Amino acid sequence: MLGNDFDTPIMYQDLANYSMGPMSMPMMGGMMPGMYPSYLGGTQMPRQLDHDKVEIINKKNREAKNTAKKVAIALGVILLAGFIPYFRKNIKAAGGIKNYLSNAWQSFKNWIGIKPKATP
Repeated sequence: MLGNDFDTPIMYQDLANYSMGPMSMPMMGGMMPGMYPSYLGGTQMPRQLDHDKVEIINKKNREAKNTAKKVAIALGVILLAGFIPYFRKNIKAAGGIKNYLSNAWQSFKNWIGIKPKATP
């Protein structure tokens, strides 16, 4: 009867004790509940709480968020270090940091479309 159990692959079947008599029918197990007794002796296992699973999941989520923050900070530092020469050149060309920030703010307002009010 090797391979007739389609629910379980052959590699997981118990082939050493696979002796099915001619009169035994696999479908009869559901009709005769007393045929396969419970080995617990009438005791029931208490349901285990899932608080520890929730705590582990929350801990993993916190660790993932912290790792993502650290990666974002590291990328920001790397990008900032890469753009220092560019900003230094523009600040020197503008005549100082105050003039550079003023020009950058003015160009930002022009890009948005904010026009200066005309004084009467």
